[in-house]
Amino acid sequence: MPGGYTTMVSTGDGDYLTTHTLVDLKVSKNNITNKYTLQIAMYYLMGRHSTNQHFQSINTLAIFNPRLNMLYSKSIDEIDANVLSAIEYDVIGY
Repeated sequence: MPGGYTTMVSTGDGDYLTTHTLVDLKVSKNNITNKYTLQIAMYYLMGRHSTNQHFQSINTLAIFNPRLNMLYSKSIDEIDANVLSAIEYDVIGY
């Protein structure tokens, strides 16, 4: 994600990008964790800060676990803006 990395986070990318959804694939016998949700939120925010214009149309984040055949998704609008801001500043370092 050129333009999206910082001194605090210098690697990372989502697994799949559709027109409106960023999807991360997690193969586990367990349900999703807060680590997974933080990770995909970081990918989304880093993508928004990157030079990749495809991230500008993303309105949904999703995690798919093929082992459990489960898809977890959340509209960006449903995520508290203060949470996203905290991730941007405190975790990623923008």
